[in-house]
Amino acid sequence: MKGILFGALAGVVLLGATSASLPHQPSSGGLRVGDVLPKMKSMDVVHRASISESSTERYRLIHFWAAYDATSRAANVVWDHFFAEEAPAAIRYQAVSLDPDEAVWSQTISLDQVDQETQRCIAPEERSRYMTSAGLRDGLHTYLVDERGVIVAVDPTPSELVNYL
Repeated sequence: MKGILFGALAGVVLLGATSASLPHQPSSGGLRVGDVLPKMKSMDVVHRASISESSTERYRLIHFWAAYDATSRAANVVWDHFFAEEAPAAIRYQAVSLDPDEAVWSQTISLDQVDQETQRCIAPEERSRYMTSAGLRDGLHTYLVDERGVIVAVDPTPSELVNYL
């Protein structure tokens, strides 16, 4: 009888110990809602702009992509078409390429036929720093940020943007 009670007690303790463990943390390493997107002083080798420059828009959708990442490249085309067709006045679109070679970036935006005005390429010597500060080491993301640079959505879909208009 003592063996059965001891076994049952041990089972309850083990069950309680495993259920009390911390939930698995995502390995994305990306920024989360509520984080502040770091200011990015130079957006590419040719154009100089700041993500936090003042504008009349309430939000800015910043999509980080690269030609070598098929998913982010396809999303760049989707976002470009979305903003070309619907152009929500409250949201400004900015695509930021992390391609290590400006020639690859230039050819890719030409092949994909996206609006060059919304596209920027990070200077190769600054690429690593941007990837770290924007939480892009483990994958490329799209951030919707407010006028203060606070992230209000991570990887939103076009249909989810309606909630912010």
